[in-house]
Amino acid sequence: MQEGICKLLAVSTQKDQRLKAVKNLMVCNAHICAYRTELQSQKEELQSNKWNSKYEAKSQVACKAKVAISDIRIPLMWKHSDHFSNKEKSQRYAVFCLFRMGAQVFSTEVAIVDKAVTDICFENVTIL
Repeated sequence: MQEGICKLLAVSTQKDQRLKAVKNLMVCNAHICAYRTELQSQKEELQSNKWNSKYEAKSQVACKAKVAISDIRIPLMWKHSDHFSNKEKSQRYAVFCLFRMGAQVFSTEVAIVDKAVTDICFENVTIL
């Protein structure tokens, strides 16, 4: 998937296409890191269980809970002169949030902000 996104990024001609491709590449990389970490922890747990199974039995297993995250608001702090001077064309930034819990990775939509914006609001509901 990474290679496909990189190829798409190389041939993208419009800003929106490139922006979506970069976001997808970052989300894909986060998925890969999460899966590698999960696989490594499972390997370590398996090795630990082999050692511990001789001496103790596991009598309790923890259940997984669900957490909902919604209405994220990120206040922005700009220099006073940058925030109030809209005479020149200000630089714009693309922002999104990436959530990771265990091997699960979620992301919000992309928000485009400039120095006139005082906070970013993501109205997504994400259940981890």
